[in-house]
Amino acid sequence: MKSLNSELQACIDNCNGCITAARICLDKHLGEPDMKKCHQLCLDCTTLCAACVQMMASQSDYSSRVCAICADLCNACADECDKFDSEACKQCAEKCRQCAETCKKMAA
Repeated sequence: MKSLNSELQACIDNCNGCITAARICLDKHLGEPDMKKCHQLCLDCTTLCAACVQMMASQSDYSSRVCAICADLCNACADECDKFDSEACKQCAEKCRQCAETCKKMAA
């Protein structure tokens, strides 16, 4: 297997950062009824970002398509997290936007 280029590695790193931030956000606010949509999007982000990491690491031919969906999902999660004043939500939104940006580049 060939080594990962810097663009691919940056996207993997941003996906991992998004996973961590989404998990922290979810753990901090789990059970808060007004954050149900936030909870679901954070769960979805952790799942899809993990899949992206695995597919990019193995240099799958399908990585670009999965990254395109991941970019959309991460932007949706960021928009939802931005609705709340929590520091965990703000951090999640920031990491989701970074992930979305690099995933979008990988999808192009």
